[in-house]
Amino acid sequence: MAGSYKGEVNLEREEILRRFEVWLDGVLAAEEAPQGITAELLSSLATETGVSANGRCDLYSIWAAITALTQEIKLQGRSFKQLSETLAPLADLAPQLPEMQREAQERARREMLDVLLDLRDRLGRGLDAARVSQAKMRESLESGWAVRLLARHKAVRQALEAVSALKEGHTLSLDRLDEVLAQFDVRKIVCQGEPFNPGSMHAVDVEETEQAAEGTVVEEYRAGYEWRGEVYRPAQVKVARKPPTTSAGDHKNE
Repeated sequence: MAGSYKGEVNLEREEILRRFEVWLDGVLAAEEAPQGITAELLSSLATETGVSANGRCDLYSIWAAITALTQEIKLQGRSFKQLSETLAPLADLAPQLPEMQREAQERARREMLDVLLDLRDRLGRGLDAARVSQAKMRESLESGWAVRLLARHKAVRQALEAVSALKEGHTLSLDRLDEVLAQFDVRKIVCQGEPFNPGSMHAVDVEETEQAAEGTVVEEYRAGYEWRGEVYRPAQVKVARKPPTTSAGDHKNE
């Protein structure tokens, strides 16, 4: 009697397990693959866990598959954490990016302006040198009949033409460069003959003279410029100063 009861219990247990396997196989077959897990991984898990051709598997295979999936999820979680830690500094910088971009653009504009202003200084010095050379050559040609006779020589005429062409080329280049600077809202600071302004000028030399009022700019060594209405580069100038007065007592001692 006891043996018969035990047999019935085993039969019911096997039937329950069979039905559970059938139900689980049907659920797994109908369920879509979870996102983030590739088909290759599922295929390899099926091979490793011994899934049969008809989709049936035993409990050991099920637990092996669950364990493999758990490990994969842990690895993906660890990778996501590392990625989040790597991107965290960039996320912290996000609010500062507009200001950083503005500062970079401002720095690039200033560097470009420095190059343009340096180029203008060089062209200006070249134009001044060409003017001086042309004036000296004309002065020499007008000094006597022998020089005027020499001026008819082809080499002398070519030299005069070369100096004139150089002067004209520098003038055209400076005019074009001034147009470009004006487009960037760059303006030259007027200094010559103006009262010295410490806010826009640097006095690098002083000349004692009676020909100009004291504190007046008598010579400009380097041009100054304003950008967007503010002083960008102060001018370097020479300023007039009255000579020291000589008292009557000093004349008597002499």
